[in-house]
Amino acid sequence: MPLDIKLFADCLDEMDRCLFNAAAHDDCAGFHKNTQLTAVLTLLVRSSSLLRSLLQLFESGATDSFQVVLRAFEESWYLAFYFRFQDQYVNAAKWQAEVGGQWSPPIGELVEFAKARGVQEPALGRDYGRLSEVAHPTKSAAFNSVTLCGARLKIPAAIAELAEERKNEEDRFPDAL
Repeated sequence: MPLDIKLFADCLDEMDRCLFNAAAHDDCAGFHKNTQLTAVLTLLVRSSSLLRSLLQLFESGATDSFQVVLRAFEESWYLAFYFRFQDQYVNAAKWQAEVGGQWSPPIGELVEFAKARGVQEPALGRDYGRLSEVAHPTKSAAFNSVTLCGARLKIPAAIAELAEERKNEEDRFPDAL
């Protein structure tokens, strides 16, 4: 089933309304209190905003940019997920105070959390690592760009590789939502 961009955007609109309604809670005061709830909701709004950008990049075929923004989305989503743990109020407070190093989610802990709840082989560590690799000027990232350029130049092998990657990227949207 092809991705319905309008339906997906409508879902994001509804999610944004819910996040802002939740932010009206006294513990958040419309994003004005530095609390664990505010940290989680702020990161979730960022995640939603990045998903909108991902939709636009996906539609435009800007695969290099898509992967970089996808990494930013996953990092925001994972950090929001981590901060919602009851014992993370101190780390959420440090993040709100903009203490260095508090913006990176502990992927290993999230993998262990998923495993403890029955997920046999959580892919988030593997996905995060792959996206980190293409978000930086690595050899892998450069060859990713070579494939994209090859597809623009109508090189058949590059076109085939890009078609498969685009399908994988399309499948990420329903999962993310």
